[in-house]
Amino acid sequence: MGSAAEFSQGKDEEAPEYLEHSIWPALIALAIGVAFTGLFFLLKGMVLIAGVLMMLSFGAVFGGFLYSDTRNWASTISKSLGRIPRDKALGPFPVDINLTIQIIILTELLLFGGAFGEYFAIRFRLGVWPPLGSPILDDFIARIQTLILISSSVLVEWSIWQLKQGKQTAFKAGLVGTTILGSLFPILQFGFEWPHLILSNILTPASGFFGASFFLLTGIHGAHVVVGVIAYCYTDVRAFMGQYSPENHGFLEATSTYWHFVHIVWLFLFALLWQGSRFIH
Repeated sequence: MGSAAEFSQGKDEEAPEYLEHSIWPALIALAIGVAFTGLFFLLKGMVLIAGVLMMLSFGAVFGGFLYSDTRNWASTISKSLGRIPRDKALGPFPVDINLTIQIIILTELLLFGGAFGEYFAIRFRLGVWPPLGSPILDDFIARIQTLILISSSVLVEWSIWQLKQGKQTAFKAGLVGTTILGSLFPILQFGFEWPHLILSNILTPASGFFGASFFLLTGIHGAHVVVGVIAYCYTDVRAFMGQYSPENHGFLEATSTYWHFVHIVWLFLFALLWQGSRFIH
């Protein structure tokens, strides 16, 4: 029989490594706050040198994070892929994924709550909204995007249900379908709708408060859709590595929760920006 040290070493070799503690998130959050303060100084023409230095500080902190973090990516990925055999379900995740997604959704609520709060503050202050002369936005692409998000939300829930039934093939097909549908959303937004509006001079970020609000809100939302698509690409890889099972799919559930939240935000945007542009015409 092997010694206790050998047994312990064998257990350590089988267990995946998780690096949970880092000071970088706190530093980046602080640097973002400093950068926004510097941006405020620049916009107001106050203490220009301090404003520039504050904004550069964010670049320095973020550059330091990338330098320190990316050096470990190759070894971490190779170790993780090497230690997880195909078709072997992982054990419990060392961090409570439910708490993690709750914190993420809370921060997103604060972000979109602030953005919508600014939108309504400007809207009610002007009295007439959209402002006179604002264009009637063609909602053809927006309707397609709405259908895409609804279909993808339904499809990912069907996919998770298939996984819980032990039907891996149907689960993977549904998950890949969700990823494909989700990727169509930013393609339509940033590849077709935005260029059409800007290049045709129908609506631009400089087109008063309505144009600025439109591109700010849809831009923030579009960025979140891109993040969701990236997360689904990651879940696709893990799915085809056989790392999800009826007992182990917490990350997938968390990703779908985030995706549904993005979908709900879009419905508000569609009602306010596209349908709202018809109220005074």
